Formats: sequence, C-alpha cells, structure tokens
Amino acid sequence: MSMKDWIDMDIDQLVLLDVTDIEKARVKQHILKKHKKAPIWRDIAVAAVIIGGASTATGFAFPSLAAQIPFMNNVINYFDDEEQRYKNFEAYSTDIDLSQTSNGITVMIDNAVYDGTNITVSFAIETDHDFGETMRISAPNWFGVVGASGSGGSSDITKISDRRYVGLSTFRPHFKNDQYPETVEITWSPQAFNSMSNDLEIRGNWSFGFSLDRLEGDIQLVNETVQSKDVKFTLKSVEFTDVSTVIAYEQVVTDELLEQWPSITPVFQVTDDLGHVYMDGGGGGGVSTNNGKNFKGTTTFGTIHEGASQLFIQPVEIASLMSGQGHTEIKLDPIVIELKK
Repeated sequence: MSMKDWIDMDIDQLVLLDVTDIEKARVKQHILKKHKKAPIWRDIAVAAVIIGGASTATGFAFPSLAAQIPFMNNVINYFDDEEQRYKNFEAYSTDIDLSQTSNGITVMIDNAVYDGTNITVSFAIETDHDFGETMRISAPNWFGVVGASGSGGSSDITKISDRRYVGLSTFRPHFKNDQYPETVEITWSPQAFNSMSNDLEIRGNWSFGFSLDRLEGDIQLVNETVQSKDVKFTLKSVEFTDVSTVIAYEQVVTDELLEQWPSITPVFQVTDDLGHVYMDGGGGGGVSTNNGKNFKGTTTFGTIHEGASQLFIQPVEIASLMSGQGHTEIKLDPIVIELKK
C-alpha cells in the first residue's frame, strides 16, 4: 500500500481489535505528520565491539509493520508530562519504527531524540507471556553509544493493557572531554525480560541500531558562582532546544568535606517566575578525574513555559557516605537567570 493510499484512507472505517477511538486518532496523526527517518545502519556486531563490554549482536532490526499497530505509535503520550519534560518530543524526534520479535515478545522502538547531551528513546512491547503488572529488562540492558565510555540515566516501563507495555529511556553518554558529536550511533540489544511479580524470565534475540543527529539549540552563557564553606558551584551555561533545557555546571569541594563525606553530588530545584516547577530534587550526570574534588556535569529538564522571564536554579548538594549509610544536604543560594525574549 502506497503512502497516498494511507493518506486517502478513511481511518474511522478500519476494523481494529482492542483499539479505542483515541488510538485510531493517534494512528492518523502518525501517518500524516512529517518526521525525518533515522538512518538504520547494519554493522551492529562491529558497533557492539567498539562500545566494549556489550554482547555481540547476532541479528538486525528492520523496518516492519509496527507503524500500523496503534498502541505502538506516539508512545510518549502514555507518560505524565506535568513538568513539560517531553513537550515537543513528537514534533522534533526522529521516527525509528524498528521492530523485532523473539520468543513471543515483540519490541518496537518508536521515536528518539538527541538534544546534544541527552538521548531519549520511546519504545513499546507486546508479549504472549503473562508478565503481570510490572516488567523490567534484565541486565545488561542499556543502550550503547559508539565512541562513548559509558552512560547513565533512567528507564521506565508501564503496562497499558493486557500484555502490552510502553517504555521510555533517557540517558547521557559520556564522551572524552565532554566533546559531544553532531551524530550519535546507538545500539540496543536487550537480552531478557523479567516479571516483577513472578519468576517469569524470557530470553531472546533483539538487536537494534540507528543514528541520531543533534538538535540545534541556543546557548546562554551564565558563569555565575554560589558557594558555601566547603562547596563552590558555578553554573556555566543554559542551552535551550526544542525538546529540553540543559544546564552545564562545575563544582569544587574541599578536601575536608570529602574526608567526612566521600560523595558530594548536586541535585536541583528549578522554577520560573510564573510558579512552574521543572525539577524538584532531580540530578544529572557528570565526571570527576580526582575522586570528586572537581566535578563537571549537566542536567536536563523540560522546555520553558511560554511567558516566563526568569528561571530560578537552586543547587542542593547531597553529601553522602554512600551505600545507604547516611547523608546530609548542603543548600546553596539560587541562581537567577534572565530569560532572553
């Protein structure tokens, strides 16, 4: 069936199983919007070796009929977005539309975006097995990025109907000297899926590879410092993209503080002059070459609400003994950023 046939089709006349009117609308929206397609590169096994520590992929992910499965489109809409973390994700993300089935589990990557620091990938899962209310991907399960020494982030899988799940992963790859490339090449080879409510584990062979171009953003230099007796924090810049806001910072802590608390990590409270909350204790990723004395990092949150003229960023240092042995908080003064109109 051609694209013209799809566009001319009366989607309300389609016969769909277990599909709501909302899901029909999502299919129609997905067909009509003009997203760019991600380049799909085939040498997955080589990429896995370059990353290091990743298992060698033995299969390939090819475009499939995944775009015709209603619940597997616009996955981002299933996730709560009161903090505008995913605003414009659908408009500016890249359509991946890759699907693989193994041992009764179909995994489909829906969309992905690279804001120059972080990568967000939405995906969906349909299974013949009963995983119950919660599912997780067995380790090692993380996305790999060619040329990166590793990555950190978060992943969430939510059940939306009987044996159907949607997932969202946001991660920050670590590159040498924080030199982020214009294009990233991504691999993903989940090895098994586990139920969180029973002993079920299903292993299989799923392997994906695709690349993403960096979104262009506007960088506003800040270079403002706040400090306490033992911590000096400098907000270097704020970058505004169509899908996110990224702050870059540096901090220096004293040897005396590190002797008492071996881990000093900032989290953030971010609001604007209209009262919107963008972060309330969230953190980010970073790197230190001297056991935490000097630390460079970035933190990402959602796009700024229209009409806001000031952004308030308050660092809160979490000084920890690690391994759940105790911690304390060091609250620094907020930094006020005048937003450019």
